[in-house]
Amino acid sequence: MTSSEAPDAPAELPTFHDQMSRGIAAHEAGDLVGALTAFESAVALEPGNTNAVSACATLLSALARPHAAFKLLQQVEPGLLGEVGGATNLAIAAMDSGHWQQAKNYIACALALDSDDIRALNHAGQMAAREGRWEEAIDHATRCQRRAAGYETAWTQLADYLMGARRYAQALAHIQEALKRFPESPQLTMRQSVALALQGEFDAADTCLAALGPEANAALLGFWLQGAVPEPGRTPAALPCARALFCRHAFGAMDDCDWRDQDRLIEVLHAEIDRGSKTAGGARIDLRPVMYNGLVLPWGESELMQASELIWSAMAASQRKPLPPFSSKRTLRPNDGRIHVGLAVPSLRDAATTESLAAQLALHDDSRFAFHIYSATPEPQAVWSAPLLPHSVIEMAHFSDEETVQRTRLDQLDIWVDMTLGSPGWRPYVAHRRVAPVQIQQTPWQSRSPASPFDYALSDNFVHPGIDAHAHEGALVRLPHTCWLAPVAQASPPPAFTRTDAGLPAEALVLCAWVPALRIDPQSFSLWMQLLNALPEAVLWLPPFTLAAQANLTREAQQAGILAYRLIFATPDTRQNTLARMPLADLFLDPLRFNASQSLADALRAGLPAITCAGKNKASRLGGSIIRAAGSPDCVFENEEAYLEAAIGLGRDHHRLAGLRARLLNASATAPLFQSKARVKELEAAWAFMVQRARAGLSPTTFDVPGHLPQSLPY
Repeated sequence: MTSSEAPDAPAELPTFHDQMSRGIAAHEAGDLVGALTAFESAVALEPGNTNAVSACATLLSALARPHAAFKLLQQVEPGLLGEVGGATNLAIAAMDSGHWQQAKNYIACALALDSDDIRALNHAGQMAAREGRWEEAIDHATRCQRRAAGYETAWTQLADYLMGARRYAQALAHIQEALKRFPESPQLTMRQSVALALQGEFDAADTCLAALGPEANAALLGFWLQGAVPEPGRTPAALPCARALFCRHAFGAMDDCDWRDQDRLIEVLHAEIDRGSKTAGGARIDLRPVMYNGLVLPWGESELMQASELIWSAMAASQRKPLPPFSSKRTLRPNDGRIHVGLAVPSLRDAATTESLAAQLALHDDSRFAFHIYSATPEPQAVWSAPLLPHSVIEMAHFSDEETVQRTRLDQLDIWVDMTLGSPGWRPYVAHRRVAPVQIQQTPWQSRSPASPFDYALSDNFVHPGIDAHAHEGALVRLPHTCWLAPVAQASPPPAFTRTDAGLPAEALVLCAWVPALRIDPQSFSLWMQLLNALPEAVLWLPPFTLAAQANLTREAQQAGILAYRLIFATPDTRQNTLARMPLADLFLDPLRFNASQSLADALRAGLPAITCAGKNKASRLGGSIIRAAGSPDCVFENEEAYLEAAIGLGRDHHRLAGLRARLLNASATAPLFQSKARVKELEAAWAFMVQRARAGLSPTTFDVPGHLPQSLPY
């Protein structure tokens, strides 16, 4: 540069407005990352600018980073809460990131600023619907629709809430009115079919479904798959019929203790099972939920047996992409002399599942057994599988059925144990295609099982007091004490809680039923309401169910003459704190049709007395098996009258309750349920026997594991 040349002027840095303009342009062009970069630069220039921060949060949410979006908005919370749009943005971000109470506070703030704001009303309705507060959701949606009558979404949302409230006739009338404004709407015509199906007008619904165009069919498929467990690599063979729509809805309602459709559900299932048994086409609906949810329905073993047969037959017929047949010949893994056991387990997000499994694995003989864990955890994290290391842990939630089979076969297992029945991760196709020479069903809840891909089912002498070769297809393994393993990890001393800490009345008789909501059936709940009527000082303590389940149970209680305050729902907490609070109850009530399992074992270990009524199948006898193994056979009753009489008697006799508690605590060192090492050895002996027979070319056979184990079982 010569002395006569002027130096270059420094480049002018982009201003705040430049970065905002770039972000808007990138967003409109579909460049989300570029838009986020520009908006972040704008925030760096003016950190307190709520518009820039809101723009960044919107992009973070669109890029599946809801927690980052909420954290960013919280930095300018005071400014956002001063106007309705900002408060609504905070509510949406809090809801998306799981901060539910904060979301409710923010949306209340938004409506306080402007009770007619369409966006705030819309999201307030969504929040109310998610909690099962349907009337409130309908009120918000009605006000929203009146102010935005030209928007189809406002009409469809109100239709959804009316159906959620079971106001089907009103929903249909509303949809008819909406179709006058939007006559070609695929979303509305699809919802018309759904509303007819949920109301039980199956023929009319099927007629509407048959008339749907391509767009409405696509909308129906989206509706059908919404909330369903994804099955990678598998798409529905056909769109659902009206009865399938109804059954899916009714089964889902059972998860929230809504039993109002139960009679119609049973009627539909009976008809479908009968049709499937008599026609080559089989049932028109997916009967797989029956294998778990059906255990809560008031029907017999014959219906469950027929449904199971249809399920396995449908799986055989649906194999569109055959795999090479299973071969037990080893070609890859060197023979290390150990029996290789594969455990297909539910989601490791569940602390109880992971803790119990880790405790069991710690008791096994690693010199004789090698373990491979196959987990169906959605969006897994290393911290959840860490307690199971150094055993092999394979996450398979994202695998297709074919990929799951092929990956499992690579480990050349000797035994594969399916522990997932009833969980979202249950994949019956994997068992059907075989992944090991010996396949075991850990929890066959029925007393009778059809021919299936499982070689053995685990049971015990109480669950199956007699073995009838004609009553159980396949081989049954009866363990000597109980088929429920209840090992616990060595943990730090639990914290001390009072009833006040747990939200329980200090002087009340506290009855508890710490079971999944699905396992509470109308018959059991009716019996418990009779208990509360007979024991005026008693309350019923239940787990932290969804708000929808709480509302449904409260409604059922009030219809039985029980005031709402006598049902106490726990607040969500860590597993350690939940276990520490269990002894605050006085008596554990086991449901009639589908007994408690892990929570019952936890209660007994904590010294909490429990009673059960033994039924006819494993689902209704497992509680008796667990309680007997804890040293309390006198707390197992053979009929409902004896169960109710005993509960009332114990509720009126605190000395007897105290005696049961003392007996449980004294038996904790000697009762079979708590001698986990011995129970694991019995299981290992059973596994070794099964493998010996398979290697010798012998077919599976029913057998009992003796209470005092010899060196090996003769095969």
